[in-house]
Amino acid sequence: MTTFEYSGISRDGDKVSGIIEAYNEYEAATLIRDRCAILTAIKPIKASKTMDSLFSSGKIKEKELAIICSQFSIILTSGIPIVRCVELVAKQATNKNVQQMLEKVAKDVAAGYTLAQSFENNSKNLPITFIETVRAGEESGTLDTSFARLEKFYDKSSKTKAKVVGALTYPAIVIVVGIIVVFIIMTVAVPMFKGVFDSLGVELPAVTKALIAVSDFFVNSWYVLIAVISGLVVAFKLYTHTENGRVWNGNRQLKYSLFRRINRMNGAAQFAYTMSTMLSAGLIATKAMEITSKVLSNYVLGKELDKAVAGVEQGRKISDSMRDTGYFPQLLTEMTGVGEESGEPGTGGAIVKRGHSARIPAP
Repeated sequence: MTTFEYSGISRDGDKVSGIIEAYNEYEAATLIRDRCAILTAIKPIKASKTMDSLFSSGKIKEKELAIICSQFSIILTSGIPIVRCVELVAKQATNKNVQQMLEKVAKDVAAGYTLAQSFENNSKNLPITFIETVRAGEESGTLDTSFARLEKFYDKSSKTKAKVVGALTYPAIVIVVGIIVVFIIMTVAVPMFKGVFDSLGVELPAVTKALIAVSDFFVNSWYVLIAVISGLVVAFKLYTHTENGRVWNGNRQLKYSLFRRINRMNGAAQFAYTMSTMLSAGLIATKAMEITSKVLSNYVLGKELDKAVAGVEQGRKISDSMRDTGYFPQLLTEMTGVGEESGEPGTGGAIVKRGHSARIPAP
Protein backbone atom coordinates (compact mmCIF):
# COMPACT_ATOMS: atom_id res chain seq x y z
CA MET A 1 0.00 0.00 0.00
CA THR A 2 0.95 3.65 -0.51
CA THR A 3 0.71 6.23 2.25
CA PHE A 4 -1.05 9.47 1.24
CA GLU A 5 -1.03 12.82 2.98
CA TYR A 6 -4.23 14.83 2.64
CA SER A 7 -5.92 18.05 3.74
CA GLY A 8 -9.54 19.12 3.50
CA ILE A 9 -12.55 20.70 5.19
CA SER A 10 -14.83 18.80 7.54
CA ARG A 11 -18.61 18.93 7.53
CA ASP A 12 -18.41 21.46 10.37
CA GLY A 13 -16.22 23.77 8.30
CA ASP A 14 -12.98 23.03 10.13
CA LYS A 15 -9.72 22.39 8.31
CA VAL A 16 -8.50 18.81 8.70
CA SER A 17 -5.40 16.94 7.62
CA GLY A 18 -3.85 13.52 8.09
CA ILE A 19 -2.42 10.45 6.43
CA ILE A 20 -4.08 7.34 5.05
CA GLU A 21 -2.96 4.10 3.40
CA ALA A 22 -4.45 2.95 0.09
CA TYR A 23 -3.42 1.22 -3.14
CA ASN A 24 -3.99 4.28 -5.30
CA GLU A 25 -5.10 7.90 -5.15
CA TYR A 26 -8.67 7.09 -6.17
CA GLU A 27 -9.12 4.63 -3.31
CA ALA A 28 -7.50 7.08 -0.90
CA ALA A 29 -9.91 9.83 -1.94
CA THR A 30 -12.86 7.49 -1.44
CA LEU A 31 -11.74 6.66 2.09
CA ILE A 32 -11.04 10.31 2.94
CA ARG A 33 -14.59 11.34 2.02
CA ASP A 34 -15.75 9.55 5.15
CA ARG A 35 -13.62 11.92 7.21
CA CYS A 36 -14.08 15.26 5.48
CA ALA A 37 -16.66 16.82 3.20
CA ILE A 38 -14.24 18.59 0.85
CA LEU A 39 -10.83 17.26 -0.17
CA THR A 40 -8.45 20.11 -1.00
CA ALA A 41 -5.12 18.30 -1.46
CA ILE A 42 -3.75 14.79 -1.56
CA LYS A 43 -0.26 13.51 -2.36
CA PRO A 44 1.67 10.28 -1.80
CA ILE A 45 4.38 10.16 0.84
CA LYS A 46 7.60 8.57 -0.35
CA ALA A 47 8.41 5.60 1.83
CA SER A 48 11.85 5.30 3.35
CA LYS A 49 14.17 2.69 2.00
CA THR A 50 13.80 0.59 5.13
CA MET A 51 10.04 0.43 4.62
CA ASP A 52 10.18 0.00 0.88
CA SER A 53 8.74 -2.99 -0.86
CA LEU A 54 10.03 -6.49 -0.35
CA PHE A 55 13.34 -7.64 -1.76
CA SER A 56 14.89 -4.20 -2.10
CA SER A 57 18.25 -5.97 -2.11
CA GLY A 58 17.22 -8.51 -4.77
CA LYS A 59 14.74 -11.16 -5.76
CA ILE A 60 13.85 -13.98 -3.45
CA LYS A 61 15.71 -17.20 -4.17
CA GLU A 62 13.75 -19.87 -5.99
CA LYS A 63 14.62 -22.47 -3.36
CA GLU A 64 13.12 -20.24 -0.69
CA LEU A 65 10.06 -19.65 -2.86
CA ALA A 66 9.64 -23.42 -3.19
CA ILE A 67 9.64 -23.78 0.60
CA ILE A 68 7.08 -20.99 1.02
CA CYS A 69 4.79 -22.53 -1.63
CA SER A 70 5.10 -25.92 0.05
CA GLN A 71 4.04 -24.40 3.37
CA PHE A 72 1.06 -22.66 1.78
CA SER A 73 -0.04 -25.87 0.07
CA ILE A 74 0.14 -27.97 3.25
CA ILE A 75 -1.62 -25.42 5.46
CA LEU A 76 -4.37 -24.66 2.93
CA THR A 77 -5.05 -28.38 2.46
CA SER A 78 -5.82 -28.62 6.17
CA GLY A 79 -8.69 -26.15 5.75
CA ILE A 80 -7.23 -23.17 7.63
CA PRO A 81 -8.55 -19.76 6.44
CA ILE A 82 -6.28 -17.92 4.05
CA VAL A 83 -5.54 -15.01 6.42
CA ARG A 84 -4.46 -17.36 9.19
CA CYS A 85 -2.47 -19.36 6.64
CA VAL A 86 -0.47 -16.31 5.56
CA GLU A 87 0.18 -15.40 9.20
CA LEU A 88 1.48 -18.91 9.96
CA VAL A 89 3.80 -18.89 6.95
CA ALA A 90 5.04 -15.44 7.98
CA LYS A 91 5.97 -16.72 11.45
CA GLN A 92 7.98 -19.57 9.93
CA ALA A 93 9.91 -17.32 7.53
CA THR A 94 13.60 -16.96 8.39
CA ASN A 95 14.11 -13.98 6.08
CA LYS A 96 12.98 -10.76 7.80
CA ASN A 97 12.03 -9.11 4.49
CA VAL A 98 9.87 -12.09 3.58
CA GLN A 99 8.29 -12.06 7.01
CA GLN A 100 7.42 -8.35 6.76
CA MET A 101 5.94 -8.81 3.30
CA LEU A 102 3.76 -11.73 4.39
CA GLU A 103 2.51 -9.77 7.39
CA LYS A 104 1.45 -6.95 5.04
CA VAL A 105 -0.19 -9.47 2.73
CA ALA A 106 -2.15 -10.93 5.66
CA LYS A 107 -3.45 -7.46 6.57
CA ASP A 108 -4.53 -6.76 3.00
CA VAL A 109 -6.28 -10.12 2.66
CA ALA A 110 -8.08 -9.46 5.96
CA ALA A 111 -9.17 -6.09 4.51
CA GLY A 112 -10.87 -7.87 1.60
CA TYR A 113 -8.23 -7.93 -1.14
CA THR A 114 -7.41 -11.10 -3.05
CA LEU A 115 -4.24 -12.99 -2.21
CA ALA A 116 -2.74 -12.41 -5.68
CA GLN A 117 -3.46 -8.69 -5.52
CA SER A 118 -1.98 -8.50 -2.03
CA PHE A 119 1.23 -10.21 -3.18
CA GLU A 120 1.42 -8.00 -6.25
CA ASN A 121 1.00 -4.76 -4.31
CA ASN A 122 3.40 -5.63 -1.49
CA SER A 123 6.28 -6.98 -3.57
CA LYS A 124 7.36 -5.72 -6.97
CA ASN A 125 10.02 -8.41 -7.32
CA LEU A 126 7.96 -11.57 -6.98
CA PRO A 127 8.06 -13.63 -10.21
CA ILE A 128 5.12 -13.13 -12.54
CA THR A 129 4.64 -16.91 -12.58
CA PHE A 130 3.95 -16.80 -8.86
CA ILE A 131 1.40 -13.97 -9.08
CA GLU A 132 -0.51 -15.35 -12.06
CA THR A 133 -0.63 -18.93 -10.75
CA VAL A 134 -1.97 -17.73 -7.39
CA ARG A 135 -4.56 -15.60 -9.20
CA ALA A 136 -5.64 -18.55 -11.36
CA GLY A 137 -5.86 -20.76 -8.26
CA GLU A 138 -8.11 -18.24 -6.50
CA GLU A 139 -10.40 -17.92 -9.50
CA SER A 140 -10.73 -21.69 -9.93
CA GLY A 141 -10.93 -22.49 -6.20
CA THR A 142 -7.82 -24.69 -6.31
CA LEU A 143 -5.38 -22.47 -4.44
CA ASP A 144 -3.79 -25.33 -2.51
CA THR A 145 -3.15 -27.23 -5.75
CA SER A 146 -1.70 -24.11 -7.36
CA PHE A 147 0.79 -23.70 -4.53
CA ALA A 148 1.72 -27.38 -4.84
CA ARG A 149 2.44 -26.87 -8.54
CA LEU A 150 4.48 -23.76 -7.78
CA GLU A 151 6.51 -25.68 -5.20
CA LYS A 152 7.42 -28.30 -7.82
CA PHE A 153 8.09 -25.61 -10.43
CA TYR A 154 10.51 -23.57 -8.33
CA ASP A 155 12.19 -26.68 -6.96
CA LYS A 156 12.84 -27.96 -10.51
CA SER A 157 13.92 -24.49 -11.64
CA SER A 158 16.45 -24.13 -8.82
CA LYS A 159 17.87 -27.59 -9.54
CA THR A 160 18.16 -26.80 -13.25
CA LYS A 161 20.04 -23.58 -12.52
CA ALA A 162 22.32 -25.47 -10.15
CA LYS A 163 23.10 -27.96 -12.95
CA VAL A 164 23.84 -25.14 -15.39
CA VAL A 165 26.13 -23.46 -12.87
CA GLY A 166 27.81 -26.81 -12.21
CA ALA A 167 28.35 -27.37 -15.93
CA LEU A 168 29.93 -23.93 -16.33
CA THR A 169 32.04 -24.02 -13.17
CA TYR A 170 34.84 -26.24 -14.51
CA PRO A 171 35.35 -24.27 -17.77
CA ALA A 172 35.31 -21.02 -15.77
CA ILE A 173 37.96 -22.33 -13.38
CA VAL A 174 40.14 -23.48 -16.30
CA ILE A 175 39.86 -20.04 -17.95
CA VAL A 176 40.71 -18.20 -14.71
CA VAL A 177 43.68 -20.48 -14.02
CA GLY A 178 44.87 -19.99 -17.62
CA ILE A 179 44.73 -16.20 -17.26
CA ILE A 180 46.69 -16.35 -13.99
CA VAL A 181 49.33 -18.63 -15.53
CA VAL A 182 49.74 -16.33 -18.56
CA PHE A 183 50.05 -13.31 -16.28
CA ILE A 184 52.74 -15.01 -14.17
CA ILE A 185 54.66 -16.08 -17.28
CA MET A 186 54.56 -12.59 -18.74
CA THR A 187 55.52 -10.76 -15.54
CA VAL A 188 58.00 -13.24 -14.00
CA ALA A 189 59.31 -15.88 -16.40
CA VAL A 190 59.78 -13.84 -19.60
CA PRO A 191 61.66 -10.95 -17.87
CA MET A 192 64.10 -13.54 -16.46
CA PHE A 193 64.79 -14.94 -19.94
CA LYS A 194 65.09 -11.41 -21.32
CA GLY A 195 68.11 -10.84 -19.08
CA VAL A 196 69.70 -14.05 -20.35
CA PHE A 197 69.10 -13.09 -23.99
CA ASP A 198 70.58 -9.62 -23.42
CA SER A 199 73.73 -11.13 -21.91
CA LEU A 200 74.18 -13.40 -24.93
CA GLY A 201 73.96 -10.52 -27.37
CA VAL A 202 72.34 -12.57 -30.14
CA GLU A 203 69.72 -11.53 -32.66
CA LEU A 204 66.33 -12.79 -31.49
CA PRO A 205 63.54 -14.07 -33.77
CA ALA A 206 60.60 -11.74 -34.42
CA VAL A 207 58.23 -13.96 -32.40
CA THR A 208 60.51 -13.81 -29.36
CA LYS A 209 60.83 -10.03 -29.66
CA ALA A 210 57.04 -9.72 -29.80
CA LEU A 211 56.71 -11.90 -26.71
CA ILE A 212 59.23 -9.76 -24.83
CA ALA A 213 57.39 -6.60 -25.91
CA VAL A 214 54.12 -8.00 -24.57
CA SER A 215 55.88 -8.92 -21.32
CA ASP A 216 57.24 -5.36 -20.99
CA PHE A 217 53.73 -4.03 -21.46
CA PHE A 218 52.41 -6.33 -18.71
CA VAL A 219 55.19 -5.25 -16.34
CA ASN A 220 55.23 -1.50 -17.03
CA SER A 221 51.67 -0.74 -18.16
CA TRP A 222 49.49 -3.29 -16.36
CA TYR A 223 47.21 -0.51 -15.12
CA VAL A 224 46.38 0.39 -18.73
CA LEU A 225 45.35 -3.21 -19.37
CA ILE A 226 43.13 -3.21 -16.28
CA ALA A 227 41.58 0.12 -17.32
CA VAL A 228 40.86 -1.17 -20.85
CA ILE A 229 39.30 -4.41 -19.56
CA SER A 230 37.20 -2.51 -17.00
CA GLY A 231 36.05 -0.09 -19.70
CA LEU A 232 35.06 -2.93 -22.00
CA VAL A 233 33.11 -4.65 -19.20
CA VAL A 234 31.25 -1.42 -18.34
CA ALA A 235 30.53 -0.73 -22.03
CA PHE A 236 29.26 -4.28 -22.47
CA LYS A 237 26.94 -3.94 -19.45
CA LEU A 238 25.58 -0.60 -20.65
CA TYR A 239 25.07 -1.85 -24.20
CA THR A 240 23.25 -5.02 -23.09
CA HIS A 241 20.76 -2.83 -21.22
CA THR A 242 19.60 -1.30 -24.51
CA GLU A 243 17.13 -2.94 -26.89
CA ASN A 244 19.71 -3.62 -29.60
CA GLY A 245 22.20 -4.82 -27.00
CA ARG A 246 19.75 -7.29 -25.51
CA VAL A 247 18.97 -8.73 -28.94
CA TRP A 248 22.67 -8.97 -29.81
CA ASN A 249 23.53 -10.61 -26.49
CA GLY A 250 20.63 -13.05 -26.79
CA ASN A 251 21.72 -14.11 -30.28
CA ARG A 252 25.32 -14.38 -29.10
CA GLN A 253 24.32 -16.74 -26.29
CA LEU A 254 22.29 -18.92 -28.63
CA LYS A 255 24.50 -18.91 -31.74
CA TYR A 256 28.10 -17.94 -31.06
CA SER A 257 28.82 -18.66 -27.39
CA LEU A 258 30.98 -21.65 -26.45
CA PHE A 259 28.12 -22.66 -24.17
CA ARG A 260 25.36 -22.15 -26.74
CA ARG A 261 24.10 -25.73 -26.36
CA ILE A 262 23.78 -25.28 -22.59
CA ASN A 263 22.01 -21.94 -23.11
CA ARG A 264 19.54 -23.48 -25.56
CA MET A 265 18.80 -26.44 -23.30
CA ASN A 266 18.33 -24.09 -20.34
CA GLY A 267 15.86 -21.99 -22.35
CA ALA A 268 13.99 -25.14 -23.42
CA ALA A 269 13.76 -26.32 -19.80
CA GLN A 270 12.46 -22.90 -18.67
CA PHE A 271 9.86 -22.94 -21.44
CA ALA A 272 8.64 -26.46 -20.64
CA TYR A 273 8.47 -25.99 -16.87
CA THR A 274 6.76 -22.60 -17.05
CA MET A 275 4.20 -23.49 -19.73
CA SER A 276 3.30 -26.73 -17.97
CA THR A 277 2.82 -24.95 -14.64
CA MET A 278 0.78 -22.09 -16.12
CA LEU A 279 -1.53 -24.35 -18.13
CA SER A 280 -1.99 -26.77 -15.23
CA ALA A 281 -3.03 -23.78 -13.09
CA GLY A 282 -5.86 -23.07 -15.55
CA LEU A 283 -4.46 -20.25 -17.70
CA ILE A 284 -5.30 -20.21 -21.41
CA ALA A 285 -2.46 -20.93 -23.83
CA THR A 286 -1.94 -17.33 -24.99
CA LYS A 287 -1.77 -15.99 -21.43
CA ALA A 288 0.61 -18.79 -20.47
CA MET A 289 2.83 -17.90 -23.43
CA GLU A 290 2.87 -14.22 -22.48
CA ILE A 291 3.99 -15.06 -18.95
CA THR A 292 6.55 -17.59 -20.16
CA SER A 293 8.05 -15.05 -22.56
CA LYS A 294 8.74 -12.76 -19.59
CA VAL A 295 10.27 -15.58 -17.52
CA LEU A 296 12.78 -16.84 -20.10
CA SER A 297 16.26 -15.62 -19.20
CA ASN A 298 17.28 -15.27 -22.86
CA TYR A 299 15.85 -12.05 -24.30
CA VAL A 300 15.66 -13.30 -27.90
CA LEU A 301 13.74 -16.44 -26.93
CA GLY A 302 11.33 -14.31 -24.90
CA LYS A 303 10.79 -11.90 -27.82
CA GLU A 304 10.20 -14.73 -30.28
CA LEU A 305 7.69 -16.40 -27.97
CA ASP A 306 5.90 -13.10 -27.36
CA LYS A 307 5.58 -12.57 -31.13
CA ALA A 308 4.08 -16.05 -31.47
CA VAL A 309 1.13 -15.15 -29.23
CA ALA A 310 -0.66 -13.31 -32.05
CA GLY A 311 -0.28 -16.34 -34.33
CA VAL A 312 -1.67 -18.71 -31.69
CA GLU A 313 -4.66 -16.39 -31.18
CA GLN A 314 -5.37 -16.77 -34.90
CA GLY A 315 -5.25 -20.57 -34.68
CA ARG A 316 -1.58 -21.25 -35.42
CA LYS A 317 0.03 -24.11 -33.53
CA ILE A 318 2.47 -23.42 -30.71
CA SER A 319 4.83 -26.07 -32.09
CA ASP A 320 5.00 -24.26 -35.45
CA SER A 321 5.91 -21.00 -33.71
CA MET A 322 8.61 -22.78 -31.70
CA ARG A 323 9.99 -24.40 -34.83
CA ASP A 324 10.27 -21.02 -36.59
CA THR A 325 12.66 -19.70 -33.93
CA GLY A 326 15.20 -22.42 -34.73
CA TYR A 327 16.44 -22.41 -31.15
CA PHE A 328 14.25 -24.96 -29.37
CA PRO A 329 15.38 -28.62 -29.45
CA GLN A 330 13.55 -30.73 -32.03
CA LEU A 331 12.39 -33.21 -29.39
CA LEU A 332 10.64 -30.47 -27.39
CA THR A 333 9.04 -29.04 -30.55
CA GLU A 334 7.79 -32.43 -31.70
CA MET A 335 6.42 -33.36 -28.27
CA THR A 336 4.64 -30.02 -28.10
CA GLY A 337 3.03 -30.82 -31.44
CA VAL A 338 1.99 -34.25 -30.16
CA GLY A 339 0.37 -32.63 -27.14
CA GLU A 340 -1.51 -30.18 -29.35
CA GLU A 341 -2.79 -32.93 -31.62
CA SER A 342 -3.90 -35.26 -28.82
CA GLY A 343 -4.90 -32.70 -26.19
CA GLU A 344 -3.21 -34.93 -23.59
CA PRO A 345 -0.82 -33.12 -21.20
CA GLY A 346 1.16 -36.31 -20.62
CA THR A 347 2.11 -36.67 -24.28
CA GLY A 348 3.07 -33.06 -24.82
CA GLY A 349 4.17 -31.84 -21.44
CA ALA A 350 0.84 -30.19 -20.54
CA ILE A 351 1.23 -27.70 -23.37
CA VAL A 352 -2.46 -27.63 -24.28
CA LYS A 353 -4.22 -28.80 -21.17
CA ARG A 354 -6.57 -25.83 -21.14
CA GLY A 355 -7.42 -22.87 -23.34
CA HIS A 356 -5.89 -23.91 -26.66
CA SER A 357 -7.77 -27.22 -26.67
CA ALA A 358 -10.75 -25.47 -28.29
CA ARG A 359 -8.75 -25.44 -31.54
CA ILE A 360 -7.59 -29.04 -31.25
CA PRO A 361 -9.58 -31.98 -32.62
CA ALA A 362 -11.12 -34.17 -29.93
CA PRO A 363 -8.92 -37.19 -29.14
